Amino acid sequence: MEWYTAAERFTEALASSEPTPGGGAAAAMAGSMGCALAMMAVATTLKRKATPEDCRPKLMQSLKRLTAFKNELKGYIQKDGEAYAAYLTAVKLPKETPQREKAVQDALLFAARVPADAASAAMHCLREVDSIKNEVADIILSDIYCAKHLLQACIKSSVESIRANLVFIKNEDRVNELNKQIASFLKAC
Repeated sequence: MEWYTAAERFTEALASSEPTPGGGAAAAMAGSMGCALAMMAVATTLKRKATPEDCRPKLMQSLKRLTAFKNELKGYIQKDGEAYAAYLTAVKLPKETPQREKAVQDALLFAARVPADAASAAMHCLREVDSIKNEVADIILSDIYCAKHLLQACIKSSVESIRANLVFIKNEDRVNELNKQIASFLKAC
């Protein structure tokens, strides 16, 4: 039950009064779980003797892509905390420091970029899952749908994290770019 202990530690960390892990880390975790669940469904399908030989190469390639997305999304769990730490460092600079405003704005952009990157990875993973769902064994298809819901939760939750930072970002071009990404992310859901 080692996996249960890790899950317990993460959920308890989320429940604590500490600011990290927070919503961005939870979003990335949901996305990585969605990828992992899709991987399990594909791997189970590949183990089945009833799986047609002509489907196997596509499923094996998909498994490699899903693994890459899962690892990428896992990385955003930690990066979300790093982004928050960078923001705290920037706002703690003395107000009279000439570089303070730039440091704060850079940190806010980083804090928005991390969930945007997580949402992008989840969106690509969602497309991958859609591309292979017809090849997955019916007996495990419910896990594919659960994977899709987790990936959609990652995207929607990441959008909320982006929006939380957008209101403080002063560079209109960056704000417009992030808003376009948000529209694209939500369309994918």
